Amino acid sequence: MFGGRFIAFFRAVMPFLAGTAHMSYRRFLAYNAAGGLVWGLGCVLLGYLAGNSYTAIEKIFGRAAAIVVAAVVVIGLIVWSVRRRRRGPAAEDASETDPPEPPA
Repeated sequence: MFGGRFIAFFRAVMPFLAGTAHMSYRRFLAYNAAGGLVWGLGCVLLGYLAGNSYTAIEKIFGRAAAIVVAAVVVIGLIVWSVRRRRRGPAAEDASETDPPEPPA
């Protein structure tokens, strides 16, 4: 029950599994509450620590990340342009027209 809180699928089916195993409600509630408390505190602490270290990481990777994103965008535009030219004008005209309406 405790570990089911950390995996989304198990979080959804844990009450069903506890019921089919005939677990008492008090025991299920205790494990579920403990798992929820640890899960919630863990997520908050991870977010807090990540936020504190963000400025240090930003100084190191800020410019490099911006260059990588710009390079990916430029490469994407080049690939899109090359693919568009390879299709030819006939394919572009066919894709721009609406399909015929079915007979009524």
